[in-house]
Formats: sequence, C-alpha cells, structure tokens
Amino acid sequence: MKTITLIALFAAICLCGCEQSSNYTISGDFTEYEKNYYLPAKVDSVCIINDSTVKISAGEKRAIYEVKDGKFQISGSIERPIYSLLRVFMTVESSDGEKHKSVEDIPFILEPGNIVLVYREFQGTPLNNASIEIRNKIFDLTFVEDYDKAKQEATAFVKQHAEDPASIFLIIDLTQHTSMEARDILPLIDLCSQDMQHTNTGFTVERDRLIKEANAPQAGDMFADFSVEYDGKTTRLSDYVGKGQYVLVDFWASWCSPCRGEIPNLIAAYNKYKDRGLQVLGIAVWDKPEDTLKAIEEEKVPYPQIINSQEIATNIYGITGIPEIILFAPDGKIIKRSLRGEKIDKILSEIFK
Repeated sequence: MKTITLIALFAAICLCGCEQSSNYTISGDFTEYEKNYYLPAKVDSVCIINDSTVKISAGEKRAIYEVKDGKFQISGSIERPIYSLLRVFMTVESSDGEKHKSVEDIPFILEPGNIVLVYREFQGTPLNNASIEIRNKIFDLTFVEDYDKAKQEATAFVKQHAEDPASIFLIIDLTQHTSMEARDILPLIDLCSQDMQHTNTGFTVERDRLIKEANAPQAGDMFADFSVEYDGKTTRLSDYVGKGQYVLVDFWASWCSPCRGEIPNLIAAYNKYKDRGLQVLGIAVWDKPEDTLKAIEEEKVPYPQIINSQEIATNIYGITGIPEIILFAPDGKIIKRSLRGEKIDKILSEIFK
C-alpha cells in the first residue's frame, strides 16, 4: 500500500509539472505603442492568430481580449511552440477628426512562459528572445548593406532552429522588414524541417510570395512598364520612369497603416531632393479611388500618383505585401527594392552627395 501511494504521488507531481510547463501568459502595455503611432490611436482589444485559431469550427467565435487602460493579459496552455500573430484592434483618428477602426498584427512565438509585449516586440521566453536578437542583428547588417554577413547569420540561425518556429519568425521578418532580396531568402526555407515548412499556413503563403517576387524584376533589372486607366485617362509607369531622373516609387493603399506611416519619409525625400533630380511617385493598389484621394488630401501628399492600379502593378512586380518602395535609376533600371524608413534617406544621400 505504501509503495502504491508513493507511485501515485510521484505521478501526480509529474503531471502537475507537465501542466505547468505548458502554461503561458501574454501581457503588455500599449501606452508607447499608441504614443508613437502615426495618428492618434487607442487600442481596444486583441486576439491571437495562428493555425489553431484560424481553423474555427462553424458557430465558434475567436476569443477577443479587451484592453483596459492600455494593458492586457492572456493566459492558456499550449502543446508546443507555434508562430503566431497578436492582432491589435484600435480606433484611429484621422487628421480631419474622423475616427475609424484599424487593425495591425505583431508577430511572436506562442510558447510556455511569461511573454511580454514591449512596444512592438515580444520578449521574456527563449524563442521570442532569440528571434528578436537575430532580427535586430540582421537589421543592423542590412542597414549598412553587409548582405553577405546578413545571409551568413540568417543561415546559421535557421539551421539552429530548423525544428522550431523561430526559423519561421526570422524568414517572414526578412521578407517584410529588411531589404534582402527574395532570391537570397528562398534558400533559407529549404533549411527548415518538413514539419516547419508544411504545418504553418502563413509560412506557405510567404513561400509562394517569395517565389513570385523572385521571378519579378529585381535590382539590376530594367523596369517593367504597365498602364492604368482612371477617370478617362491612361497613365503609364514609363511616363515617369526611364526619363532621366531617379524615381522613388511607393506602392501603397489608404487602408494600410504602415503605408501611411511611410508617407512622411517620402514627403521629406521629395522636398529634399526634388530640385536635384529625384521624382517621387505613388501607385495606389488594392484600393478604392475615392479612399485613395481622401488619404492623399489627409496626408498632404505633394508628389504625383497613379490611382486605381488595383492588381495590375503588384502582379507585374511580384508584390504581395505593402508598402513596397522601389528606387529606379535615370535609365529605368531598378536600384533597390523594399526600401523603408531611414534606409530611404540613406541611399538617396549617397546618390545626391
């Protein structure tokens, strides 16, 4: 009897330990997030998006968590780490005082432990910490255009994390937040385990996107022309590109918050270099013309636009995520794709020394 009791007690302790090891808590404070948003914003609620939450049975609803005074907390348990998004629902006030709803996604790895959102990054657990560390390292390397070292670091990290979703985190992040070419990112996918490659829907979509982009015009290639009809007028990319000026082309949409966030950088570049041989061009994609025109007025955009492109331009340039900002040389060749933020002024300041 004593032996049986001890065995039962040991089993209970092991079971308790297993349950504890699978528990997670996600918490954060959106104060800095709201403060640094490009427009006045208030975060209302959040939810978790991953393969488990996407596949909801008929009649079920996705769990939505309220944000109070900028703070939130989510608890649960998970069998194994999974690449996820925290979907952030917010109310944003435009420059004319009108309020509208907006949504943004923040990537992270759902894993056991205390996961903490710090501004726009999740920290506190092993895979999230490792993912943020390599993200920052790769960003610094690509910012100074040390792409060989960036590829070496990325390759080593993906090999190390081939069996866990930190590899997925890095590869998707490379496509969205660095200027690495799709042709350099695609080989990293083959380094991931078959489980990682085929059990994450978002990763499958990203691979298809990379293949499409790799086959589209890249740095060093001549521009591909297209035409768009709007309001009885036909406008071509060749009306601006290949005319003897450097042309910074922004593929964007009015509903895209990151796109709106890049507009001040583009306006600054336009004002700084327009008299020295730079043209800036906006190409509105996947957007209603009336919404595009309203956004142009709200943002006080001074440079020309091609409106109502829809999928015409994005199909030709293999674009599946916006904003996509491309710099063209005076002869029409592509100098650089996927420019963002400080990188815009860095490359232009080198050109217009």
